[in-house]
Amino acid sequence: MSVKDQFASAESALKKGRVKAAVDILKSIVKNQPDEPNSLRLLGLIAMGQKDYKASIEFLEQACRSAPNFVHAQLDYGRALFFSGSFEEASKILSRICDQEPSTESFQMLGNVQAGLGRREDAVSSFKKSIELDPFRGQISSGVKALGDKDSVRAEKIFREVLKHSSDHIHALIGLASVALDAGAVKDAKKLLNHALKISPNTESIWRGLARAYSESAQYVEAREAAERAVELAPEVADGWTMLGTVLAGALEPEKARDAFAKALQLKPMQPRVLLSMGHVEKTIGDSRASERAYDEAFKIDPSLGEAMWSKADLKTYRFRPDEIEAMNHQLGKDILNASDVAAFHFALGKAHEDEQAYELSFSHYQSGNRIKAEIEPFPMEEFKSRNKQIRMAFSSPPRSVEGASESPTPIFILGMPRAGSTLLEQILASHSLVEGTMELPQILNFTRDIESKKGGYKLLFGEEGPEIADSFAKRYLEETETFRSGKPYFIDKMPNNFPHIGFIAHVMPNAVFVDARRNPMDCCFSAFKQNFARGQSFSYGLEVVGDYYQEYRAMMNHWHSVMPGRVIEVNYESIVNNLEDEVRRLLDHCGLVFERGCVDFHKTKRSVRTASAQQVRQPLYTSGVEHWRNYETWLEPLKDALAHKD
Repeated sequence: MSVKDQFASAESALKKGRVKAAVDILKSIVKNQPDEPNSLRLLGLIAMGQKDYKASIEFLEQACRSAPNFVHAQLDYGRALFFSGSFEEASKILSRICDQEPSTESFQMLGNVQAGLGRREDAVSSFKKSIELDPFRGQISSGVKALGDKDSVRAEKIFREVLKHSSDHIHALIGLASVALDAGAVKDAKKLLNHALKISPNTESIWRGLARAYSESAQYVEAREAAERAVELAPEVADGWTMLGTVLAGALEPEKARDAFAKALQLKPMQPRVLLSMGHVEKTIGDSRASERAYDEAFKIDPSLGEAMWSKADLKTYRFRPDEIEAMNHQLGKDILNASDVAAFHFALGKAHEDEQAYELSFSHYQSGNRIKAEIEPFPMEEFKSRNKQIRMAFSSPPRSVEGASESPTPIFILGMPRAGSTLLEQILASHSLVEGTMELPQILNFTRDIESKKGGYKLLFGEEGPEIADSFAKRYLEETETFRSGKPYFIDKMPNNFPHIGFIAHVMPNAVFVDARRNPMDCCFSAFKQNFARGQSFSYGLEVVGDYYQEYRAMMNHWHSVMPGRVIEVNYESIVNNLEDEVRRLLDHCGLVFERGCVDFHKTKRSVRTASAQQVRQPLYTSGVEHWRNYETWLEPLKDALAHKD
């Protein structure tokens, strides 16, 4: 067999994942022809992939000696030196290649080396040169524009086309990862970005993408490390500081997030969406005036940014001035490209006219906003009902006994419908000296999707390996939520959407405590209908749909009360308003906590609050939320009918 045929066999083996077979063939070639450059280069690449940089350097150096004009071998040699930490040697080789055979790959690698040497200006220059030489530059620009226009289908097509011709194209990989993140495919995004990282580890935008990916999967430690690395590599790039601020805000470090956003605005002042983020963290901290100023500045820069006005409305305590109402109506008369901003203006105007007691006009705007959001994000009701039915079948008997449960700390799950008073209950409990308030944690939702995707699904928990699987979920939960805790024996998970998963949680964490936040169905559902949720509550965008969702919620809770009697406490918002101290005592008793006066004086507790009720729970109880739906009763027949309907 000729050397050409043997080499083709080695390549074929590699494609099939048979690395050892490929290495054996290549070494056989080199044994007979010690200076065969292609085989030496491929052996060097395999060793580099296995992180055996010493062997990689030896093979590639030999390949370069045997074929001095073999540019790809020289480039790979420089890459191997870089990954081994031999930056100065790598710099010499790559600089020579860039002079003799300039290419996007050679300048990209040289930029990585220069960044490793701390020569930031040289690195920036090399990365820019890499982009200038990129034969796919025009296509990448078109893909980035498509991303900005929210045309993910076109963006994906462009980036995939580039990758067909250049499988290691950094910016196509980053672009495709952005498409994946926009679609919620976080695992795919991580895979793409980690591949890019192996090619160009000192490219700031890769780390920024990873920070977003880790943040969206609630891996805040990894997200922070990635965001900090992006800022370290390119401190002059505003987007890096914006991502760091976003990660810190998600990790409940609002003061540090505020500093990061301020740095981003210092580097690039006219950024309305960064100002929105600044307003959100000020709201979390409790500085409503600073929050308002940030939203005002964002709207001033971009008057079509409906989210800025909705964010002011979402403070709940803010009342719009006549000139602001006029400005919003003026914007609705224009062609606004972003439908979400149009919806946001309608929700904000709904709140503005509600405060003026112009309820018919208010409802008209709420309805318009909901119609738009329902088109953008339709709710799969039948799929939701089917999934809940399967969950009820899977957890139709009591979980493991709570007696003797030794997990520490103890999680308290406040769940149910949004806008039912869950933030108030969290504030009451977080005012106790033994309880940590956190946020709406996504771990349980992620875990249940994970186990449902496996063959056997929830049945795995009841098989031979069930206890081990359950314990691994419990450990993961405590590990992944550790960043939000400071060591108190109890902590709160306030994700309302956890209510279908009480059986799973109780099976995995027998010591878990469950609190069902209840509110008058009409008040609760209509309050959700009025809320322009950022994400995750698309059932609220229609009176019939939110009513059907409430019915499904009640069916699930009735199931859990039947399967686990006494395990879940119902706490009614109206009961708290009318009889605060008794309800607080009952709640604390259910959680196994002794009464503390601070829980009754919850509004005096200083802590970060990240929900729509952030300002409200910093005030004493008020009664205006009780029976508020009656102001809109004329238009709520579809909701009444849905709540009255029985399957």
